[in-house]
Amino acid sequence: MPGRGAGKIVSIETISTGTISNGIRPHPAMHYDFDFFEQGIDRIARQLPGMPRERVVLNRLFFFVFKELDEAYSQHLAGFGLNSTAFLTLVMLMSSEENRVNPCHLSDALIASRTNITRLTDELVHAGWVERRPSTEDRRRVELSLTDSGRTLVRKVLPAVWWLVERQWADFSADEVAEFDRLLRKLLSGLHRLGETP
Repeated sequence: MPGRGAGKIVSIETISTGTISNGIRPHPAMHYDFDFFEQGIDRIARQLPGMPRERVVLNRLFFFVFKELDEAYSQHLAGFGLNSTAFLTLVMLMSSEENRVNPCHLSDALIASRTNITRLTDELVHAGWVERRPSTEDRRRVELSLTDSGRTLVRKVLPAVWWLVERQWADFSADEVAEFDRLLRKLLSGLHRLGETP
């Protein structure tokens, strides 16, 4: 069971937009499937013939899938008083050495501002799942640590997440999963080279 004051955890998106105070993200007025975006890309491609249409579609599809994936997991985690960002934070703490994480490292890993991480951490501390402790290396700095209640919660949630992962990849063969892994790693390697000087 969640700790003291547990309830809906506010997502990073909610914090950054400042549009919601209770942690519940409303349904958009209209839900667009990917065809909507692909048709828009096609209209631009007709106006700009030099556009690398297939690669632009893949880029947009990547972001679209990520959004759908994040929403699916957040909806599944809502029954535990979590969303995907809060859950990832707890899992990172559980997987860290000595059960300690610097908030700055957490900010980098979650691609979120330190202000947003502070607010998210406040929610997790209030729920009793995370606590702040003085750094073992520098007493002026603070580290985040998973509480016993937080560890119990993660152990309870993980099997439900694993079930969702299995369903997510159910239509893929083992060879397709391996190939998808290879291609994503190839894409990631290419992205790392984008900042290199020609």
